[in-house]
Amino acid sequence: MTTTSASQPPHPPQIVDFGRLPRQPLQHGEGGTREIWTASMPGLDLLWQLKLLELRGHTATLHAPADTHQLVVGMSGPQVLAGPVKRQLPLRRDQAMLVRSPTAQFRRPRLRMAGASRVLILTFVGGGLDPAFSFDTLTGPATLTADTRAVIVLEGTLELADAAVPPESALILDGAAPVPVETGNARLVMLSLDSTAVVTDPP
Repeated sequence: MTTTSASQPPHPPQIVDFGRLPRQPLQHGEGGTREIWTASMPGLDLLWQLKLLELRGHTATLHAPADTHQLVVGMSGPQVLAGPVKRQLPLRRDQAMLVRSPTAQFRRPRLRMAGASRVLILTFVGGGLDPAFSFDTLTGPATLTADTRAVIVLEGTLELADAAVPPESALILDGAAPVPVETGNARLVMLSLDSTAVVTDPP
């Protein structure tokens, strides 16, 4: 886990390789989570936290701090049902669901495929603007807008300055300014704490 405080000066873009993150077992369910990034205020008050859930059993329950909500994004594997404790709805790949509760529950009612169901979970403090997400496939130059906080690379290439962001990794941004990037058939998940996530540069 990497933590940044809102009181610190802007940090350079951070690249987080999922395969290098420790896997934490689920307290309720079969599988685990990998904590990608946590942003907090002085006093350790949570602003937002990004996790990867790998669900291998039929059910899982995740508990976040009070007064937080979850943005849940389907990534890969067998389809899951997701939502608050009393009501789960289908969550498909390349779809997102807003769970207005600090507790999110996941179920896999029929396992037609082998392997784990992989879900991104953005936990954020309620009361402000809801985060936004988009799936994009880009080739060529693009600009990540200032409200983009995380870019998850699923396939292809993403480069900024002299750094490459490989597949199965995340690029964490501080939102201080737009960030120019080069993409090569890159399939991306953009997570934003405001509205627009990406603007493609004109040819």
